[in-house]
Amino acid sequence: MTDYVEVQPLKTFDNGSGLKTAESKPFKVERGEANELRVLGLVSFEDGKKADEPADEAEVEAKPEPEPEPEPAPAKAAHTEPKTAKKKD
Repeated sequence: MTDYVEVQPLKTFDNGSGLKTAESKPFKVERGEANELRVLGLVSFEDGKKADEPADEAEVEAKPEPEPEPEPAPAKAAHTEPKTAKKKD
């Protein structure tokens, strides 16, 4: 089932179904396409809701923010002996 959203063109563009201008009437497009057009600055959402938000607030579950992970301790440098030249006998 495809979800459609009504959008209002802000700039002139052609989405494959004809030329749309800022003076064009609002039109319906699939939710994914509406998000892409919005990111490009070509349309605004006509129904006042963002296309990537659920239609009903009851569908949204309150999720607590995850606690930040503690920063790892800095790694200790391995102890190495300085290299010395061996004397030849």
